[in-house]
Amino acid sequence: MSSPKIIIIGSGLSGLSLSLFLTRLLPTASIKIYEVRPSTHPSTSGTINLTPNALRVLDRLGIYKSISPQGYNFDNLTLLNHQLDFLASIPIAGVSEFEYQSLRIERRIVHSALLGKVMEYDTSRVEIIYDSKCESVQETDKEVTVKFTNGVSTTGDILIACDGIHSTVRKSFVKDPKDFDPKYTGQISLGGNISKSQIQQFNINNNPYPLMMFGPETSTGANFMVWPYNNSGDQFTFFTTLSKPEEEKDGWKEYTDSKETLKSVMQETFCTEGSPWGEMVKKTIELSDVDTYRFWPFYLHSIPEKFFSEKARIIMIGDAAHAMPPSGGQGAAMAFEDAETLAYSLATIFNTLEVGFDINTPHSQDILSKWSNHRIGRMTTIQEMNKRMSDMRKGSSGSTSGVMFTVKVWAIWLLGLLGVLGRTRRAINNYDARKEAAVWLGEGAIAALE
Repeated sequence: MSSPKIIIIGSGLSGLSLSLFLTRLLPTASIKIYEVRPSTHPSTSGTINLTPNALRVLDRLGIYKSISPQGYNFDNLTLLNHQLDFLASIPIAGVSEFEYQSLRIERRIVHSALLGKVMEYDTSRVEIIYDSKCESVQETDKEVTVKFTNGVSTTGDILIACDGIHSTVRKSFVKDPKDFDPKYTGQISLGGNISKSQIQQFNINNNPYPLMMFGPETSTGANFMVWPYNNSGDQFTFFTTLSKPEEEKDGWKEYTDSKETLKSVMQETFCTEGSPWGEMVKKTIELSDVDTYRFWPFYLHSIPEKFFSEKARIIMIGDAAHAMPPSGGQGAAMAFEDAETLAYSLATIFNTLEVGFDINTPHSQDILSKWSNHRIGRMTTIQEMNKRMSDMRKGSSGSTSGVMFTVKVWAIWLLGLLGVLGRTRRAINNYDARKEAAVWLGEGAIAALE
């Protein structure tokens, strides 16, 4: 068995989960994780939605049972119109069909649980080096070298880029880096937090949470979400997706830096005189604490032909490989799937190599090609689903007649009648990274690792 030196750029959800799988499946490896953030602020804020395909990965890593009681577990999503009239209850997950409910939870809780698992290992096995911003990457036939802006450099046998949508590593090996620069999609998401006690009285029909509300089309959008994110269901995140032209750099800076601006945008969208939106939406915005507001412009980049370099010493996963907007709730799930499937693939490669690591072999390239092709196929399916979700929320008709809204309601009903929503749900939730990896690696190869 080889004892490779593995470099991971980024200690986010994908980087930490990958390191944990590799320490288990490849116990001889030495792993160093380099993170741009300081150790005092290792994670971003906000909440994420985790569907069964993501939770299946986290369960294998041994953190699902600890994080589940800290988030909001649910099976269905309630669809309403802008006056809170009931439209439909859409099944999202469920133990009987998918082994898990869906989970809305603070991102920092998931990150902290993964980080805690990593810290259980001796630093000779896996080490995190903070305040390390990647500047450049160079690979040769025998090794890969990373240089950081602080003057430090490191060399290893293989590097995995987990450094997000603005990945420096991605730019180092794609043929035309500008072709893969993130591009604004024309939509933003913004919102904040509020307690159930503040707004429950305005949920006039006592509709079960989470709620997704659709309203008449405008030039800015026509949706509003209210979603519990803690176990007791008394703390909510609320948010909307708006169509916005791309702002100048200073404009985005105002959105990012001024929480007052974010709340003002919400008020202008939903709370002006004559607004058709119901009291619950208006009161949610009015009573919310401005300090809880957040903002995300949606960016995408083109998916490369493959997720690894010509010499196979540089590999990308997560947003570095295939960023997607959060409208489908699958960004984190795709990173977790990437991590587990890649870990099985790399461990199989390493276990077939003698002392003296050289991943640039036909056998290794074949395994990585099968992994990459599989993940690109999966990404294509998920991104198509995401686009449908984004289009459903997108307002661009400039009409307040509600015609487009009515069309959407009937479209949702028809999709449900034809079973399309159910098939989409199963395609997402039934994904099992271990079973999928066994297709190109063989069940025996994976069983030998465990």
